[in-house]
Amino acid sequence: MAEEDVLHATVRWLPELGSEGPDDGSAGGEGVMTLPVFPLGGVCYLPFSSHVLNIFEPRYRSMYNDILMNGSRRFIVTMVDPASGRLAETGVIFYLDDLKEVSEQTGDAVKYVCSHSVIGRVEIERVLNPMAWFTRQTYIKARCRVLSEPSIVAAGATEAAEEAAPSAVEAEVRTAMSRVIELQAELNEAPRFTSAMKTALNVSRSDEDQAVWKMIGFWHALQERRLMLVQNRMQEDISRRVVDHFKSSGKPVQGQVRLDDLPADVRADLSRIQEGYRSQLEELAEAPYGEPFQLLLQARGHDERLALFLEMIQRESDRLGRRASLKKLFEMS
Repeated sequence: MAEEDVLHATVRWLPELGSEGPDDGSAGGEGVMTLPVFPLGGVCYLPFSSHVLNIFEPRYRSMYNDILMNGSRRFIVTMVDPASGRLAETGVIFYLDDLKEVSEQTGDAVKYVCSHSVIGRVEIERVLNPMAWFTRQTYIKARCRVLSEPSIVAAGATEAAEEAAPSAVEAEVRTAMSRVIELQAELNEAPRFTSAMKTALNVSRSDEDQAVWKMIGFWHALQERRLMLVQNRMQEDISRRVVDHFKSSGKPVQGQVRLDDLPADVRADLSRIQEGYRSQLEELAEAPYGEPFQLLLQARGHDERLALFLEMIQRESDRLGRRASLKKLFEMS
C-alpha cells in the first residue's frame, strides 16, 4: 500500500447485518474457521493484551458454556461502528484463561468473571446468523480467516536477515518516539514515559509483530491514563466548587447533590468548568480507543502498521511541541 493510502486509510466495516444474501457455504480454505462473536462497542482490543470481562447477558452466558463444552475457549471480539451499528471487518481472538462463577455473590446479576488473553487477529468474512444480533436470543457466529505475519524464524538464514533488516519507517518511529519522550520530560507531562523507554524502544520485525504490538500497547496504556487523569481533574474541580458553595452557605453536604438543587450561579460555574475541559476531553476521547487503533489492527503488514503508528506519534509530538513553544514564550515575558 502506498504511503498516501496508508495515511488516508479508513476502517473496513462489514455490510449491515442482515443485508447480505443467503450464504452458499462454499467459502473455506486454510485458516478459515467459524467462531462466536462478542462485539464490544467502540473499543478496539490489541493483540498480546489481557482483559477481564463480567458476563451477565443470557446469550453470552450461553456462549461461554458452549466454548467450555467444546474446548475451543475462543471467540472473536470486534469493534462496532457507533453511527451505523456495523461490525469491523478485522477483530481479535480472545482466549479464555480463567472463569469464575460469581452468580451467588452477585445475586445472579453477573454470572461469570472471565480472564482472557488476546492471541491473534482475524478477518471476518461473514456473520452466519445475523438475525440473532437483533433478537438477542443467542450470540452471533462468523466465518473468519486467521491473519498472521510472516515468520522471520521460519525463513532461511539469508531471507531471515533480509526480512529482519531495519526499515526506514522503523527508524522514523524510533526518532519520533524519542522526541515525544524528551518533550514529555521537558514539560513535566503527567503521565509520561520514563527516560528508560528510549533505550527499550523496539519496533523491529518479530514473529506476529509482537515487538511492535508491545510498543503500541505501551502507547495505548499511556493514552488511557491521560484520559482518566483529565476526567478526574474535571470531577475534582466540579466537586470543589459544589463544596465551596455549601461551605459559604453554611449548609453541610449531605448525600448526592442534584444539579437542579444548586443556584443558577453555581450551575453556570459548573458549565464553565466542563467547557474548559471540553477540548481536552474531545481530543483524548478517541485516543485510547476507537478508529486509530482499529486502523493499526487491520493493517496488512509491519511497515503499514508502523506508518500509521508514526502518524499517531507525530500528532502527539506536534501537540507537545506547541506546548513547549508556549512555555518558552511565557518564560521570556
